[in-house]
Amino acid sequence: MALFAMAAVAQAQVGQGAVPTLLSCTINDGLSAHVSLDRAGTPLSAGVVATSGTHECNVQTQGAASADGEGVWRFAWTDAVEGNTRYQAALKRLDGGGYSLALQPAGCGTLALPATITLSAQSKTCKTQVDRDEAFVIFWQQLRDAITRRDGEQLQRLSLPQLLFSEGSDDVKAPAAVIRNAATCIPIVPTTESGTDIGGLLKSITTPRLDQPPLSRVGADRASAGNAFIARWTAQGWRLEWFNASRSVFSGCRSG
Repeated sequence: MALFAMAAVAQAQVGQGAVPTLLSCTINDGLSAHVSLDRAGTPLSAGVVATSGTHECNVQTQGAASADGEGVWRFAWTDAVEGNTRYQAALKRLDGGGYSLALQPAGCGTLALPATITLSAQSKTCKTQVDRDEAFVIFWQQLRDAITRRDGEQLQRLSLPQLLFSEGSDDVKAPAAVIRNAATCIPIVPTTESGTDIGGLLKSITTPRLDQPPLSRVGADRASAGNAFIARWTAQGWRLEWFNASRSVFSGCRSG
């Protein structure tokens, strides 16, 4: 059952188990910028946050970048939050491992931005850390791809060794192997918050953001997809932990 028209590209960008790195820099008191990188240093996303008084504006790239072969990656997207502004962003790799970010138009809402912003791990105003948000995008795309291809082995790799299932008022454990034949049943697991199911979420949300419903953070190391499933952060990335369904839904499922 081919539910999803868009196959994931994440596995082509980031290898299994690779976790993206976030390079974030404070440019000045009213401006910060960040870029998410795969293990080869290829930009996955970038963004800026500008503030002035009580006004804050956030511009975040959307979609995948195209590379020109000369160390420049380009993003192009329409930002619905910023009045359907058509943005372009160019990221260029610099000597020493830094990046320059040029955003056009060079503005965020009513706030002007520099023509070029430099980000470097060598700068005292920059830091690097694991990018959990970008890792969740990759996890989301890998999950969608595994369901589309009915790849039971991949579904099990994307799961914790023990899964939790909702049965009445209790959560019941089952080994992750139960998910190997569940590709046709996972999409029908319902949310409790948005009137849809996992299949609907995976189909409608191309680039998930954990700060936008129906997705949300749960504590320090968990993320909820409309309470249809919960994923937990591990050293290997995000992994499925809990489903809003009983064990019997998955154990009785057939991949064909």
